[in-house]
Amino acid sequence: MSRYLLAPVRLMRVLLAHRFLVVQLAWRSFASRHAGAVLGWLWTPLGTAVQFVLYTVVFSVILQIKVEMAGTDLARRVPVGFGVFLITGLVPYLALNDVIMRSSRVIRANATLVQRVRLPLEVLVVGDILGTLMHHAAAVVLMILYCAWAGHLAVAGAGWLMVGIVLLLLLAVGFGLLVSVLGVALPDIPEVLTLALQFVLYGAPIIYPLSFVKQDVLLTLIELNPITPLVGVFRAGLLGVAPPDAVGIIYLFVLSAVLLVVGAAAIDRYRATIPDLL
Repeated sequence: MSRYLLAPVRLMRVLLAHRFLVVQLAWRSFASRHAGAVLGWLWTPLGTAVQFVLYTVVFSVILQIKVEMAGTDLARRVPVGFGVFLITGLVPYLALNDVIMRSSRVIRANATLVQRVRLPLEVLVVGDILGTLMHHAAAVVLMILYCAWAGHLAVAGAGWLMVGIVLLLLLAVGFGLLVSVLGVALPDIPEVLTLALQFVLYGAPIIYPLSFVKQDVLLTLIELNPITPLVGVFRAGLLGVAPPDAVGIIYLFVLSAVLLVVGAAAIDRYRATIPDLL
């Protein structure tokens, strides 16, 4: 048992020992998305900017929908345009969604490399995770600039924004390691995850405020969704609204730690048998 509990320590040692290879794999994962395109990686921020403009025009200009959220003093309500409300919820969700889906296929997609080269599996998986997050980093930067332009961003929220980014990184690595092993053992896991992540999307206050949920059972399920406090932390940093309660933030950190231990232990446990399953 202690061997598996120490798996994250061994994970860090392997990643540090192969840090050059991790960086190279991350860049390969990032660059391969737009390989051969004239604009290359510039399509990422361009596509994100177009989405932001469309959300703003449709929801905030044409429909003029506003969402009232609790302010930092809880007695004050902060009106937020639905366009920016939607953006600040979708960006962290889509980043985590993309990491999970790509991680579920990454080992099988590199079967030849895994079978013929003595490459530590954690280096391959974490390199792909970092490359995926690099792709979504453009959306995060544009989201920050957009919130600053809209007048929502405040210096006081910088701390919450950093907490949100750290939590997103920890969850991405934890989930990515775990589903990478499941993707080898269960070939149908990507399809299962596609369905499950739809429930995760609609089971979090991304396209609706949490205050709209009146049923106690549904509210409990939504609060247990890890995306709920994650989005809440991001919105606290970007929109100046009230952050999630301490229980939700502690829950995210504990979940991240558990995922890191289980994911690192799973790769450590099945390292020798994974090449034979491909």
